[in-house]
Amino acid sequence: MSTSRLAIRLYTYRGYSAPWRVSIMLKLKQLQFQPFFVNLPKAEQLSNMYSQINPLQIVPTLEINGQLLHESMAIAEYLEEEFPRNKLLPKSPLEKAIVRSMCETVNSGIHPYHASRFYKYVHNYVSDINRQEISEPFLDRGFTALNTLVEKHGGDYAFGNQVTIADAFLYPAFRGDDVSYLVNLDKYPALKKVVENLDQLPEFAYEHPDSQG
Repeated sequence: MSTSRLAIRLYTYRGYSAPWRVSIMLKLKQLQFQPFFVNLPKAEQLSNMYSQINPLQIVPTLEINGQLLHESMAIAEYLEEEFPRNKLLPKSPLEKAIVRSMCETVNSGIHPYHASRFYKYVHNYVSDINRQEISEPFLDRGFTALNTLVEKHGGDYAFGNQVTIADAFLYPAFRGDDVSYLVNLDKYPALKKVVENLDQLPEFAYEHPDSQG
């Protein structure tokens, strides 16, 4: 697909892990896009307008020339296949599977346990929620598993010495606004090393909700 005729809009909210991943990948692919900020604290994702865009009422949604894509992993795979410039997956099927397993460790083993929907659900059963007490065991398990994978397969970055989609998933999970409050990130030295290397790359620049456009 020719990038000169692309109209790309990312429905996002700064500081939130899943849309931040997509923002990183778009920048790594050198694709210009327009961010459209959905104010999650004000529940704009529940509006009738946004429900038509994303029936699950979450971010991210990526719109490319009028086509709507949901879920950050599916978006990552689409961007990699449609825009081969600046490859974000290794060549061999085995290595691709390892990178994808890192992404899914973030998706299923880390991200759900400090998402606002998780706390809202728990609040239905526990009136006085201690977010750290509830989240820390789950987050520690996920980060420990990811740290083990990166110890085995990582280099300068999560997989070897080339940036992959695993880095786009890892970085927001590690640098998110509330993560350091919920779990001691010093326990995961392999992840910390990679994240500090990613700090030097402009595509991974921190996105804070206070700088909302």
